[in-house]
Amino acid sequence: MNKRTLLRAGAIALMMTAPLFAPAQKKGEQKYDSYLFAFFSDNSPRGEQIRYALSDDGFNYRALNDGQPVVSSDTIALKKSIRDPHIMRSQDGKTFYMVLTDMRSSQGWQSNDGLILMKSTDLLHWQHTAIHFPKRFPNLKGFDEANLHAVWAPQTIWDEKEQKYMIYYSIGRHDWEYPVGHRTQPYFKIFYSYANEDFTDITEPKLLFDFGTASIDGDIVYDRKNEEYILFFKDEGLSTMNKGFRTRQGVMRATSKSLTGPYTVEYKHLQKQGQYPVEGSSVFPLIDSDEYILMYDCYANGYYQFCKSSDLKNFEFVQNTLTRGNFTPRHGSVMHITRAERERLEAWDDLCMALDELRQLPIPAFTLEQLDIRKEMMDMAKQALENGREKKDFAKVAKKVRRFTTKF
Repeated sequence: MNKRTLLRAGAIALMMTAPLFAPAQKKGEQKYDSYLFAFFSDNSPRGEQIRYALSDDGFNYRALNDGQPVVSSDTIALKKSIRDPHIMRSQDGKTFYMVLTDMRSSQGWQSNDGLILMKSTDLLHWQHTAIHFPKRFPNLKGFDEANLHAVWAPQTIWDEKEQKYMIYYSIGRHDWEYPVGHRTQPYFKIFYSYANEDFTDITEPKLLFDFGTASIDGDIVYDRKNEEYILFFKDEGLSTMNKGFRTRQGVMRATSKSLTGPYTVEYKHLQKQGQYPVEGSSVFPLIDSDEYILMYDCYANGYYQFCKSSDLKNFEFVQNTLTRGNFTPRHGSVMHITRAERERLEAWDDLCMALDELRQLPIPAFTLEQLDIRKEMMDMAKQALENGREKKDFAKVAKKVRRFTTKF
């Protein structure tokens, strides 16, 4: 199942809390100065594609590629659609990883059995592997296609103790379902595996966290001050009582001194009071700050909500960022990027826009000679998007394409 596939997006990476998510910056290294948001857009096959947006402050974003997909899901996913992209920078700072849900929601919410692993060394070309759990673990009881119905929202974190990348994700199985009133609630638990050195395979799933009722969308951050791991998660599904606590599809915390648990739950919601339902929480530090951002998808209200905290425990509401126009994010993740990485992304984006402008010019506007030049320009732009690795590779071609286009 291993392939090489082009990701049209430029530099993508995730910086969370050092040392788990990325190495601390060394003296003389270029600093991070921007934020990159990776997300999918909506529940249609067209929306279930990877998209990107840039930000100067971590709260307000501008979509790249005019909000269009930056990688084709049918080239990487068995289901031909993806959800929940999580991206990160490796410990060496030079390799990049992305994990995604291999799912097409139009086939049903209980219809996916796998996830996708992706790896890059140049931030443009990506190796990918789609892992179908029933086939990968045929002898694992309860993980057959008839019983397993969901493998959702994978994320990756560096396990300092094991010196390996740990991938954790939500699992739903039919034999775990439980009644809530007159209805049946799918039961989700959070599991983990370790990736191999090539980031093309995973070990057998092991239980990481069982909330007692359904829980999904795990996001683990290391709190260096208190020397503990914090698992942010969503209490999923139909509202019910869990140890005297009313679940309502909100963001919660659990803590542990060990990455693999056990985790102790804090029975309270972290999002803005009265804001339900929410999902897809992601926590990341502000650049050059001791504060952290907690963001989550208020999918029923048409905006992403941002809160901030200095202790990773108490979060203060900052703003609602509307999802509209070409920026319509659903469950995704945010990373820090360097100025050089941002400039490369913007150069790639500029070439995409220049190519689109050329495509939109009406054919009758060209002479036969100009049509030949137009084809040459389009081929040149496509080749640069496929093979370009530096800012100059995109900028030089974009300039040529625009020079030709402005004649009309």
